[in-house]
Amino acid sequence: MRKKLLAVAMAVICLSIAAYGTVAYFTANGTATNVVTAGNVAIEIKETAIAEDGGDLVTYEDVTGIVPGTEVSKIVQVENTGDNPAYVRIQVTKDITLAEGMSGETDTNLIQLDLNMDDWVEKDGYYYYKYPISADEMTTPLFTSVSFHQEMGNLYQNCRASVTVQAQAVQAENNGSDVLKAAGWPQE
Repeated sequence: MRKKLLAVAMAVICLSIAAYGTVAYFTANGTATNVVTAGNVAIEIKETAIAEDGGDLVTYEDVTGIVPGTEVSKIVQVENTGDNPAYVRIQVTKDITLAEGMSGETDTNLIQLDLNMDDWVEKDGYYYYKYPISADEMTTPLFTSVSFHQEMGNLYQNCRASVTVQAQAVQAENNGSDVLKAAGWPQE
């Protein structure tokens, strides 16, 4: 009985060695190269106006001959021209340059904007769009008109008033839970 048991054990050991040797022959090596391309964030400021006939939107053009109490159509939006969702902020600068020969202290508060504070929030001199914008989408307007206050007196005759907008964007994905918590805004 011992001899039979020894013979069976030897047979099992031989089969195990043979199987192990066979497994060793079924291996392979290979190389895989994976390319990961980073996305991008790109924006474009869109300035349009309602056509004089009250119809379609047209590209905004500078206006001359404005008198106090006038409201000018100027619609400011930002389009995401990149591939990834983005958070957007805009800085608005108002300036008044008096006509040659005029002197005095100007008040840029006499230039008024109809700000959309439902979709935008102001913080630290910037207006932040509350929602991320996807590729090929646009924000709602930050403002749609510029008004020149009735109190603009003779000091402002032939002056040059300007409203300058500068926009910045950062990625929205994996960047804070909302626009005010996003990191990576450009430093000036």
